[in-house]
Amino acid sequence: MQTFSDKNFKDLTIEKENIFDMEFVDCVFENCKFSECHLFNVAFSECKFIDCSFVGLKTKNVSLLFAEFIVCTIVGLNWTSLDSGSISFPIGRLEDCYLKYNEFEKTNFKKFDFKKSSIVDSNFIRCNLSESKFKNCDLKNTHFSECDLKKADFREAKGYEINPLNNLIKGAKFSREEAILLLKYLDIIIEN
Repeated sequence: MQTFSDKNFKDLTIEKENIFDMEFVDCVFENCKFSECHLFNVAFSECKFIDCSFVGLKTKNVSLLFAEFIVCTIVGLNWTSLDSGSISFPIGRLEDCYLKYNEFEKTNFKKFDFKKSSIVDSNFIRCNLSESKFKNCDLKNTHFSECDLKKADFREAKGYEINPLNNLIKGAKFSREEAILLLKYLDIIIEN
C-alpha cells in the first residue's frame, strides 16, 4: 500500500480512474475534482477536503477517519459502502457542503453538526442522528426513515421529510413553520 503523509494536493482533476491500495494521512486536498472514479482499499485519516467535488464515486473498503469536508460538492455517494458498510466514527467536519443523491444507512452521526449544508434528494435510513444539528440546512426531498432523531436540532432547516411514526423524535427541535409538515403523516385534517 502506498502512503502519503502531510501532502497538499491542489487543483487535481481525476476522471474515470481506478484508485487503489493507498493511504492518505493528514493530507489537504484543495479545489480537486473526482468524477466517476473507483476507489478500492483506500484510507483517508485526518484529511481535509476544501472546495472539492466528488461525483459518481464507486467505493469498496474505503475508510474516512476524522476527515473534514468544507465547501465541497458530493453527488451520488453511498456512504454505507465506506468502511465496509458503516461509518462507526464521526466524520470530523461537514460544513457548507452540497450533497445530492447521497445514501446513508446505519451510519452514526450522533452529535454531528451539518453546519449550513444542503443535503437534497438524499436518504437517511436507520441512522443514529441523536443530538445532531441541522440548523440552517436545506434538506429538500431528504427522507429520514427509522432514524434516532432524539434531541436533534432542525430549527431553521427546511424541506425535510420526517415521518414521526417511524422515527424517534423525542426532544427534537423544529421551527414552527416546518413542524406543521410533521402532521401530514398523522392522517388528520387541519383547518384555518
